[in-house]
Amino acid sequence: MRRLLFGLFVIFLMMPSVNALPAVDISATQGVLGGYSLDLSGNMTDGSAGGSMADAPSIAEVYTATWCTNCVDAEHALMDVVDNEDVTILTHHRFISETEDPFGTQAGDDRWNEFYGDASNASVGMKRAPPTIIFHGNQVKVGSVADGASLEADYTAMLDATHEYTNSGSNSEFTWTGNNSSGVIVWSMDVAGFPETLIWTHRLMIVEHSAYFPEGSNGLENYEDVVREVVDLEAAIQDNGLKVGGSVELQLPAAWDGDDLSLVLIHEWVRPADLESEPKEEENGLPGFLAPLGLIALGAAAMARRD
Repeated sequence: MRRLLFGLFVIFLMMPSVNALPAVDISATQGVLGGYSLDLSGNMTDGSAGGSMADAPSIAEVYTATWCTNCVDAEHALMDVVDNEDVTILTHHRFISETEDPFGTQAGDDRWNEFYGDASNASVGMKRAPPTIIFHGNQVKVGSVADGASLEADYTAMLDATHEYTNSGSNSEFTWTGNNSSGVIVWSMDVAGFPETLIWTHRLMIVEHSAYFPEGSNGLENYEDVVREVVDLEAAIQDNGLKVGGSVELQLPAAWDGDDLSLVLIHEWVRPADLESEPKEEENGLPGFLAPLGLIALGAAAMARRD
């Protein structure tokens, strides 16, 4: 059976239209803002972070796994691009049906499926496909094959892409009172400058800066910017509708190793379907009849790495 899968995988790789998976721009329908972070390492008892969305860091999200060899290429290219840029990186590890990777969470995969699953599925026939790199919540590239001259060029173009809310003057801020194991977060976001039709979801990402795991089969030993927990935040209307915000008491997950947890506040927006522009005809996409082959190829590659 595995020989058959590998045969299909080889055929799959010989098809140029399948092997090339161009970045997808879904900024007409959704995006992510915020990205301010607060380091909880040491004896942090209270602190605050935030400011104008126009000055907020860009947000890059990664979907990966400790057995995924070609994820290493994608992540190294990403780090080369953002090295001198103001970017918050959120690295999500595979959890559902996972046996080798210790870093993923159910809430993390559920959120990925909900927010990015359709875009990923349209590219490769899978909602969760490592490696996937996403900028701003709407520039999505699945796989490690460059569209242009290099992955670095692809990611640079994605980072430079803007949407209508990129330079919003609205504020995003939060405070933390506690320590590196538990405490209370109080947060708020200005919504007056945004269309009332947008649907918002607010989340707190608990991130570990670096986690040592030499048992991973992709050759890495240190995994950086690992999202250890995803917390959905309930939003209450504040200041006569000018802001939303709230507070929540948190028990933080134990760091995998060391003392390097941080908090990152993000705000996801979605434009209702009835306000979306007419969908453009896809070019260079994966033909519908080839989507199952894409699924088989990725599965075969995954089994090869696990072996």
